[in-house]
Amino acid sequence: MSVILRLPIRGLLLWLLLFSLTDAVFTDIGIRLKLITELNPFVSWLYNWHSIAYYGVKLIFPVLFLLIYPRLSARLWIRYSAVILFLLYLFVNMYHLLWVVLALVNSHHG
Repeated sequence: MSVILRLPIRGLLLWLLLFSLTDAVFTDIGIRLKLITELNPFVSWLYNWHSIAYYGVKLIFPVLFLLIYPRLSARLWIRYSAVILFLLYLFVNMYHLLWVVLALVNSHHG
């Protein structure tokens, strides 16, 4: 628990925003190249409806989190939430990186 309390939260929040953007971009690229499909039905509908709506929804929640964080930063649960979101987006981005690498390797062997 003390490790989480000592994490540099400002940097963590900036990484969270960057990771949410790269998640949206990598997902967009993966869908366009027919490497993946969007599993969330609502996000899939948004993606097919309009790309700006897709990116807006993918980015609105991390942006809202960044906006409310200063008001709630004294509460311990908000710091844990930030760390959990950071780790989740980090994992998702690593997953995206893996399938991009696999797609590139397969395209060279195919």
